[in-house]
Amino acid sequence: MSVLLLLVSILCLILVVLYLQFRWRHRHILATANKLPCPPAWPFIGNALFFVGDITSITKNIIKFTTQFKGLFSIWVGPVPVFVASDPSDVQIILNSSNTLEKDVVYNFLRPFIGNGLLTAPVVIWKKYRRLISPVLHPSNVEQYLSVFNDVSKDLVDKLACGTEEIEPTNDIFCTAVDAVMKIIGARNRLSNQTKEYIVYLLDWGGKMFIGRLFKVWLHVDWIFYLLCGKEFEKAMKRYTACIDVLDQEWKNEENMRMLDTESNQSYGTEAFPGKSLLDVCFEFPPDGSEEHDWKDELMTMIIGATDTVVAALSFLLVTLANYPEVQTKIQAEIQEVIGDSRGDLTLSDLNSLTYLGYAIMESMRLHGIFPVIVRRATRDTKLSVCTLPAGSRILIPLHAMGWHENQFPHPERFMPERFAPDMQQESTTKRHMYAFLPFSAGPRSCIGKTYAMMMMKTVMVHILRRFTVNTKVRLEDIEYELKVVMFSKTPLLLKFNPR
Repeated sequence: MSVLLLLVSILCLILVVLYLQFRWRHRHILATANKLPCPPAWPFIGNALFFVGDITSITKNIIKFTTQFKGLFSIWVGPVPVFVASDPSDVQIILNSSNTLEKDVVYNFLRPFIGNGLLTAPVVIWKKYRRLISPVLHPSNVEQYLSVFNDVSKDLVDKLACGTEEIEPTNDIFCTAVDAVMKIIGARNRLSNQTKEYIVYLLDWGGKMFIGRLFKVWLHVDWIFYLLCGKEFEKAMKRYTACIDVLDQEWKNEENMRMLDTESNQSYGTEAFPGKSLLDVCFEFPPDGSEEHDWKDELMTMIIGATDTVVAALSFLLVTLANYPEVQTKIQAEIQEVIGDSRGDLTLSDLNSLTYLGYAIMESMRLHGIFPVIVRRATRDTKLSVCTLPAGSRILIPLHAMGWHENQFPHPERFMPERFAPDMQQESTTKRHMYAFLPFSAGPRSCIGKTYAMMMMKTVMVHILRRFTVNTKVRLEDIEYELKVVMFSKTPLLLKFNPR
């Protein structure tokens, strides 16, 4: 008994020493956090109880706190403070400062799937590879892929036309998004249904794993995570390996085709890629043997970025338009005005002229919060509006909650595409801050695929809405959300596509 008591005493002493060491090492961060407003906290667990439960409840809590504190405040994850910045002026500083370019450690949870891709890479790696990859997703290059967007959109509407009952179109939209991104990646052939199913599984499980670890502090410890979730993780990694093998083989096939082009002076397939692809970049800058980065990291990052965002945004937009038939009718009228009765391919001029459709896409992303948060880490002291955040601070930017700020978006619960029209913003009593709504982030580490996503979404929506009117029995207020890497609906979004 005395031995057990001694061991417990030693353990308690070690924990106290570690805690005091933590307090001393982070004393400047803790002192700053204690000066800021904070939701009610409990000893040892901090504000953890506010972030337990379904994502719909968590999102409501974040919106409530950002509305209550109206600027910079702190939340406590156990003994660790996280600074929440929702004032657009502060957000502008954070997203553009070289002091806050580093992603927070929570992004490490995604590395088993995307390694050091642009989404997760440390700044030193990110700087090099963003410069190399940017030409692939530059607007002038993405424009050359419009024919691909048209082709996959026509395939999608043909699938939708086959049914007469309500359907959940998310999986069909996903296949459409994958078929499109494969061209940007540089794969000539469409993937098999099994490979697509593997990718669906990886995105679903990888997203749930990321969020599960994010909100369950004990899973931040690797050995605890592998102890509790190891079998499922091993299953996911086997499917990940299978996907990578298929995609890698596609790249090797394309490489062989290009070698034949060079040797025979004939074109065996370069016309299959209207613009520059990720494979082109890989050929120009082959792997350097570094263990810190692999081009496959960018491959998976691009698949995730170009599918999750598009699928979630289009699914929410369709159900929202079905709930607002007057907006749907207005978009269809705009399509009729711009392209008439044509069922042919869309041109870049057509897409640029469909401004109201663009407003509707942006408003749906604001309403549903496709990207809920960004988390950064300060590498040096960073001065904000009310205080200076010390180096080492963890900073959370609640993008979804910012889109619900009453002072920037009156009646935020309403779906009002007109609020993004330039003339409406000028007539507003308070001019909206340029950083009030950031669906694709902003600054040096913003999403480089914004043009790709908007062009893809516009093309798909035009092909759908000129052939169908969308109806649903699902009410927006009844939707339960599910956060993965981006926000999805847990509620089945059953839609009926009525031919026009």
